[in-house]
Amino acid sequence: MLASLERHPFDSPNYLYELKWDGIRALATVQGGRTTLTDRNGRDITHVFPELAQIKLQGKHSGTVLDGEIVCLDKEGRPSFQLLRERLISPNSRSRSIHTNYIVFDVLYVDGAPVMNEPLHRRKTRLHQLLSSSELVQPCAYIEREGEAFFHATCQLGLEGIVAKEKSSVYSPGKRSSAWLKIKRWRECEFAIGGYAFGGQRGELFASLLLGLYNKQGLLEYVGSVGAGFTKPQAKQVYKSLTGRHTEVCPFNVLPSMQKFLFWCKPELVCQVQYGEFSTDGKLRYPVYMTMREDKAPPDCTLQDAPGWPEKLLDRA
Repeated sequence: MLASLERHPFDSPNYLYELKWDGIRALATVQGGRTTLTDRNGRDITHVFPELAQIKLQGKHSGTVLDGEIVCLDKEGRPSFQLLRERLISPNSRSRSIHTNYIVFDVLYVDGAPVMNEPLHRRKTRLHQLLSSSELVQPCAYIEREGEAFFHATCQLGLEGIVAKEKSSVYSPGKRSSAWLKIKRWRECEFAIGGYAFGGQRGELFASLLLGLYNKQGLLEYVGSVGAGFTKPQAKQVYKSLTGRHTEVCPFNVLPSMQKFLFWCKPELVCQVQYGEFSTDGKLRYPVYMTMREDKAPPDCTLQDAPGWPEKLLDRA
């Protein structure tokens, strides 16, 4: 079951609110004392996370299926997708020392019988009765009613956001439902446009804009691309503005690595982009184009002024 996007947090006695974990969605099937982990595509990933393969249940239950998220926590106890990515890239190397947790937020089968048609609040009760919390596996905590305060508290802690779930909702496997609402922390910033990428699709003007911010040395650093949020009229206008600024010289201090055709442009235009965060290596996550900013000068788009720019990269900025 997948969540729909909701832009604004809200309070409601009909919903419960959970943290939005920045990890990998996984089902855990507990059968005969053995646990099998599968990802959203149905692939067996138990061998990647062997430490999570011994989920203990209260009592003798078999044929039980749990839904949750595999996460890595940083030194401050916050979910870190970057750490999880390191674990995924080299599962058999020293990255195995990166500890994972399985945060369980739903139960789909108990003793081989489906419970997906039961209301969420009842499934939550079952989950807490079934699951033995351990250092590696825990039931997901939640709060009731106070959605707005919870959301703002997660933002202050630098977390990704929350998920609001209707208490009376059933579990709809494979469907994106309005009964589950993900509410993300969004940031906004102005970026200099240093070119665009073309993906080769028929009728495509461009696949994404290449975005940059200036560092302390006055060099334009590539910080990612944005390909979502454009209306057709906006895309045509942006493309028209860029084609007159083509250049053979890459405007970025480091050449971007992308598996697409790249067209460089003189960094004379600025656009405003909404995004979730920067990755630890300084690349945008969840960017959405908003508008062009003719009132902004490209040199005013700096790394130091970008909300959420990684602290460890500030020295080089």
